[in-house]
Amino acid sequence: MRFGLFVPPFAELADPRRVADLAHIAEESGWEGFYVWDHVLGRGGMGVADPWVTLAAVATATERVRIGTLVTPLGRRRPWVMARQVASLDQLSDGRVVVGVGLGHDGWREFRAFGEAVDARQRGRLLDESLDVLSRLLGGEPVHHQGEQLTVDTEPFIPLPLQDPVPIWAACQWPHRRPLARAARLQGCFPIFPAPMPPPPPTPDEVGEVRAELDRLGAAPDIDLIVRCSLSLEEPAALRRRVSDLEAAGVTWMLEGFGPGEPPAPVVEQIVRRGPPR
Repeated sequence: MRFGLFVPPFAELADPRRVADLAHIAEESGWEGFYVWDHVLGRGGMGVADPWVTLAAVATATERVRIGTLVTPLGRRRPWVMARQVASLDQLSDGRVVVGVGLGHDGWREFRAFGEAVDARQRGRLLDESLDVLSRLLGGEPVHHQGEQLTVDTEPFIPLPLQDPVPIWAACQWPHRRPLARAARLQGCFPIFPAPMPPPPPTPDEVGEVRAELDRLGAAPDIDLIVRCSLSLEEPAALRRRVSDLEAAGVTWMLEGFGPGEPPAPVVEQIVRRGPPR
């Protein structure tokens, strides 16, 4: 089991320098991953930082933690631009990048406000097409693609990322099973379980259902299974039992999750300084 942080770069944390300082504290405190949300709008006009600029600052402030987005709605990113960003960030971080992808949602009008497709099925098809192009570009091959929504005709992208492959994790809203077929082809699955905020850890039975479905779909035995929850709100003895049970059910990463501006940045910093449960 590995432990990481799931950080929204919103409100006070819309300052990339403050997020980079937080990532440095996280690394010194024993956390193994530092993942940021990828949004362009926030609730009620809240400040939002660009995740890729922020992660570049994080890369220069850290040496060991895995870093990446959780998750990028790939349907509103040009995959060739994102391929350049991922490769550059992987070079900058000495091979520590994880790419999280997902469908995204329009709850804060992040698609509608900019004339982007709102229909989930249309965005799902664009996500899969974009993911195919992104993976091929990151793999260093020429890409000649004429698809439903994308056209690409290019020689290999250089420089390549240091990692081969760069781990890609796909999000899914459980219990929807169709997105699991996407995750099963990749290096990680990030199931988001129905839960109040702040979210408690999922149950081992819930995780076991996800793991069984991934196995049925042909996922690699070593696929990462990532869950987010509010670890800091759990009583220590109960949390240790929960961690053990979830690890046995197949979880490989547990992420301490925060909400946009909640709790305030100073409280987030205190929680991070305490380190992960051991």
